[in-house]
Amino acid sequence: MSGARRPGSGGGQPERLGDVLARAVVQPARRSRSLLARAERKWSRTVGEALAVHSWPRSLRRGLLTVEVDSSVLLAELGGYRRAELVGRLAGEPEPLGVREIRFVLADGDRG
Repeated sequence: MSGARRPGSGGGQPERLGDVLARAVVQPARRSRSLLARAERKWSRTVGEALAVHSWPRSLRRGLLTVEVDSSVLLAELGGYRRAELVGRLAGEPEPLGVREIRFVLADGDRG
């Protein structure tokens, strides 16, 4: 039985399991954290510091940005009145994240 081969190696040495796992598990996790960090920076620039203190990206998957907010009043405002505007503003950012939709959720401990 043959081991995994390095891509483009033309049948060279079997690839180490740690290398295969790094590509399959570790690297995607790093990219995901890096993408979320970029989303947090862009969110802060897009909504401004005053709103960014009360709302923050929780995840970004397949074009859906999930944003937590710390009050029900802000949830209603962002989720109702400003959602389309914010999607457009994020799309207009340099190096856009591919956000096509934003879902707002209430963070634990609603203070509104």
